Amino acid sequence: MNLLKAPLQKTLVGVLALFLICVCPTVAHAQTPAAPDVTEGRKLPLREQLNLGLKTTTKADKEFIDKVVLKVEQGVLPRPLVDSTFLWARERANARSASRSLRPIVYFRPALIARAKKMNLQF
Repeated sequence: MNLLKAPLQKTLVGVLALFLICVCPTVAHAQTPAAPDVTEGRKLPLREQLNLGLKTTTKADKEFIDKVVLKVEQGVLPRPLVDSTFLWARERANARSASRSLRPIVYFRPALIARAKKMNLQF
């Protein structure tokens, strides 16, 4: 019974964190200069997070991730957009693949391109 609750709790925590990042951006901007940076709590750089979490294996996958990271660093792609698509792709791959053979990158790539296009962002 406890095994079923753990993934649900992790998902709820992730959704709550994402909600706070996306819906309440004023909280991050209201910090005093002495307050810790929002990114300080992140364990991995974006490139590693995406490569590991999306299970990239091909050269094309890694080139796409490099392009995404570059666009985030340039300010073209908002980090919350990438993070929410990342979480969605991981959940989708987990739910859709009984054998876990599908990698989350197969969902992430087209979803991120579509979402960026919908927001009129150059990708």
